[in-house]
Amino acid sequence: MLIRPQSRDVRRLGEIRAPWCVTIYGAADDWARGNHQSAAAGSQIRSAAEQLRRVGATPDIVAAVRSRLEQVAEHSVEEPGQLDPHARAVAIFATDRDLESYVLTTSPKPWVGVGDRFLIGPLLEGVLGLHPPVMVLALSESEVRLIDASARPVTTVDVPGLPRDFEDALALDLGNDRQTLSHLRTSEDPKGRLLQYCRMIDEAIAPVLRREGTLLVIAAAEPLASIFRTATRHPLVAAATITGNHDGDTPYELADLAAPAIEQHRRTGVEAQLARFSELPARGLVAAELHEVAERARAGAVDTLFVDVDERHPIDAETSFGPATIDLVDEIVRSALATDATIVPVHADDLPTTDPVAAVLRYANRPSEQAAPRSRS
Repeated sequence: MLIRPQSRDVRRLGEIRAPWCVTIYGAADDWARGNHQSAAAGSQIRSAAEQLRRVGATPDIVAAVRSRLEQVAEHSVEEPGQLDPHARAVAIFATDRDLESYVLTTSPKPWVGVGDRFLIGPLLEGVLGLHPPVMVLALSESEVRLIDASARPVTTVDVPGLPRDFEDALALDLGNDRQTLSHLRTSEDPKGRLLQYCRMIDEAIAPVLRREGTLLVIAAAEPLASIFRTATRHPLVAAATITGNHDGDTPYELADLAAPAIEQHRRTGVEAQLARFSELPARGLVAAELHEVAERARAGAVDTLFVDVDERHPIDAETSFGPATIDLVDEIVRSALATDATIVPVHADDLPTTDPVAAVLRYANRPSEQAAPRSRS
């Protein structure tokens, strides 16, 4: 089954240096639906083979890479329903010795390239776009479930001590906390009983949510949704709620319903980062020109990198093939990843510069090196 890439995959792929690295981005319908090679996939395979021959690959190497690509094009889906229904594109990374393929829920421009490294920039939007790990808490008086929406496949998490429902909460042994148990059983305040119920749930799921940056999305009807927000001590709860009762929804359905809340969270994070960029030019803590950002990234000076995920910037460079063309934007991303910079994938309309990258720096430029960002008004 084709899977979505994770952050660790982007970092690992970005570090690979090997002869005959073939990168392909194509439409999911062309590569991963059906059991035969589409015309579009065949065209991309032929382009990869031609580029390999052009840079000096032997016939054996061309044949080996082509065979691996044809296997993906012809046998990606073995059974109906195997493919992620939200898949829009595929990303394929091949050499004569190995191949990795992923599905993407974003739509990068089609691409076929050969070099001594893979093109990773188009992966950024779906993988590093300020998307934290996501859990969905599906909550009602009749059922409680914690769903790991980041997992593939989406899974229901087994949480020790989590009550099955409100009645189960009343019957739980609370470690001799008879006062709380008595309150749950006898309180005449329904909201008070629900608050205690939510506190028990929050206490049970807290250890699971301790992974740094986990976003919790609440799926519940009122007043339970608002009461849980009052009860929880988790620091990162999505502002948007999946409203209504969702006892009958599958984990995948809950993950799908969480998508707007996750996107709203992501967009809020992007806007906060862009606002931070706009506040720092006077202090010399931004870089707003392509080659300056590249220099700062190589020096480890980039704290936050904004990248136009649609833009490529080819340059001539020395590679293991000898002189060749590489993508400068991709090289900047690699340098930033290697120094643990925050990567913020954006589109051209969001970028605060006229170039495809911009950066917040870890330390100030010298005054003569400061660059003014483009006005976003």
